[in-house]
Order: sequence, then C-alpha cells, then structure tokens
Amino acid sequence: MEATLLRLNKHWEGQKYPSLYKRDLIGNLKKKKDLPHIQVLTGIRRSGKSTIFRLMINDLMDEGKNPKEILLLNLDEPFFTSLWANAAGLYQVVEAAEKLTSVKIKYLFLDEIQQVKNWELFAKGAYDTQHFNKIYITGSNSDLLQNHFATLLSGRYFTNTIRPFSLKEWMLLHDFPDRYSTVNRRPELLQLLDSYMKYGSFPEIVLNPPSDDIKTELLKNYYDSIVLKDCIVYNQIRDSSLFYRLLHFLLSNAGAPFYYTSLAKAVSSNENTTRNYLEYAHRSYVISDITNFSFSLKEETRSQHKVYSIDTGLMNAVGFQFIQRGGMLLENIVYNELVNNGYGEIAFVRSTGGECDFIAKKEGQFHAFQVCHELTPLNQAREINGFNVFGKLPIASKTILTYNQEETIDDIRVIPFWQFFGFVPSPDT
Repeated sequence: MEATLLRLNKHWEGQKYPSLYKRDLIGNLKKKKDLPHIQVLTGIRRSGKSTIFRLMINDLMDEGKNPKEILLLNLDEPFFTSLWANAAGLYQVVEAAEKLTSVKIKYLFLDEIQQVKNWELFAKGAYDTQHFNKIYITGSNSDLLQNHFATLLSGRYFTNTIRPFSLKEWMLLHDFPDRYSTVNRRPELLQLLDSYMKYGSFPEIVLNPPSDDIKTELLKNYYDSIVLKDCIVYNQIRDSSLFYRLLHFLLSNAGAPFYYTSLAKAVSSNENTTRNYLEYAHRSYVISDITNFSFSLKEETRSQHKVYSIDTGLMNAVGFQFIQRGGMLLENIVYNELVNNGYGEIAFVRSTGGECDFIAKKEGQFHAFQVCHELTPLNQAREINGFNVFGKLPIASKTILTYNQEETIDDIRVIPFWQFFGFVPSPDT
C-alpha cells in the first residue's frame, strides 16, 4: 500500500503539479474551499476532474499547507478493489498514509468514488465528526447525487459538473481572447474550428494535440471505457450488444426528434428497456436528453425527445462522416455551449407552425435559438419562421447561430457560434 500511496501523492515531496491548465470552475471552488461542506465533482471520464483535484492541491500548497496533510486516492486503481465493497476500509487507508508521513490528513481527495459501495456512509461519518478540514469527491455518474446520497448528505455538500473544455476555454487556449484576434486571424480560427468540431474538446485532445489518427484512437478508447465501465458494468446491463446499438443509433442521429416507441422499434427492443438504457447513458454524461417544450402541463408534446452528445469528438470517433454532418455537429456544439454558459430549461419546439431548435432560460427570461451552418436564400424563411412558434410566450432574444455569418434581420441576430459563445463570461456553475 505504501508504494501506491507514494505514487498517487507526488505532492508529498513538496513539489506542485506542473503544466496544469486553470479551468473556469476553479474560481468557484476556491470561494468554497474554507467551508466544511463536502465538494462533489461529477462529469464524464477524461473531462479533467483529476486535474482540478491537482489544481486545488496546488492552491492549498500555495497557502502554506503542509503537502503531507493532503491525501489523494484514485479509487479506480486496481490496488483499491478490496475497498469497493467496504467503505470503512477508507479509514484504514487514511491511517496508513498518516503512519507513512507522520502527519495527520486534513484534506482528503477521493477520485472515482462511485467504485465504493456505500461510500456516502463514510463521507457522512467523516463530515459529522469533523475528521477532515475538507473532503473532495469525484464521480463519473450522476447517480452520486441521487436517492440515498442526497438524503443522507442533505445540506452537507456542494456539487459541480465538470465537462470537456467550453468554447471560451478552447479559444483562450488557442490565443483568441477577443473579437480583435478573431477578425485579424479569421482564416486560422476557422481552420482550427474545423478540427474542434471534428475532434471535440476533451482536455487531452486539446492540450497535447497528437496526430489526427491518434486523436481518433484516443477518442475511441474514451468511448469504449466510458460505455463499458460507467454504463454496462455500473448498471449491470445484460444485453451489452443492444446497449451499444442503441447508443450508436442515438449518436448518429443527434438532434433528430424521436419518441420512445419509435426508438425502441429502430433498435429492435421494447420501450421500457430502451428508456432505461437511454437513462443509463444520460447518467454517465455520454448524452443529454431534452424534450419538446410544453406550453401547458396538459399538453402531451413533451413525450418527444432529442439527444445530444457531450462531445462531438465522440460522435466522429465511432465512425460517422464529418463532412456530411456539419449542421448536426454545429447543433450539438450549440446545445453544449448553452449548458456551459448557464442556460437552463433547454428544450426544442415543434408544432404545426414550424420548429425552433432551442428555447432556453437564463436570468428569468426565455431566449430562442436557431442553428444553421450556412444561411441561404433557400433556408432563410424556414429559419426565421421557427421563431413564430411561441405564441404569446415572451422571448427576450432571437438568435440564428451560424458557422461564419453575421447580420441582423429585423429583431433577429445572426452571428457565428464562436463569436456568441467565445467571448461571454463563463458562469460559476
């Protein structure tokens, strides 16, 4: 055990973790670091949760904290499999670390906690007895925040979701911090954006960009690992072939409306199984499931759904044709950026009068969005008519998000997606 603890806690040597990119969320986490509440970070694998742990450890060291007071455990490690059915064993690991360093552990970082059954009992006990100054936890499944956990730790935790790099973070990394830089270097930006749309924004893909074939191989590995560990094994799915078939269908038809009944028919299954499998994929953050906007609780239109991927790189890595999917990829990016920028209650609107790609709420107001890779005389009327489906519902703004066009049509703003999302302040989520 001692060798494993030393390997996982390089900071004990007094050296900070190098070459870490500061995520937008760090400011929010620092505001809460002196509160005793357990900090829970959830999100898809490879999105940077472990890096945020190391950033927070660096921050503690900057404050003068003894690095040996900080214990980091990755519970995905094979060495810790004996703990997966024994949450109380975590105390034994802490004691082993304290014996090794001769220093009491005050800050505990538990990575991929979902591996440990009844871990929330350990967390509650440690919190209630003030065993540590602060506990940080990550998990790759939103189940962490459901049912028994939420009841047991009510009022004792904060939660934040970690996602792949936002467009704003991506643009800053490529030295496009403002409108001036995008105007001055637009050809370069558009070329980079093509790669962004194809390979997505997982940190490892963006920060240390390998060759294109290696990017694809990495993304395929991400996909296989996430689906196997966080969907199939975690939920004890028996028909793994059906699950892969369902997820492949959903990702290849991202943004296309469906009903549970039609989805079940498309993958040769039944509605209950299909509904459950879709929920498993949603909980592991691979996809998001949104519904048709309901103007009234009595309306049945909300039974229609659309699915979007957490990252366009995953969509392309499992064998889809990038060139033929420009509009679909752009729509998927816009959905993710609405989430990244603090929009809530995101839905689409389909009625006999037309269709609007997204309606979303922010600061108490509804905003409507159409997504169009290229606005032309042939499709302009259709895109504009999509804003006429809201009846008397007040809409604060109407925006058509494009790949590279900018103009104003009456009260509708036409703007490149990268300009709309790239320069706005990211919310503290």
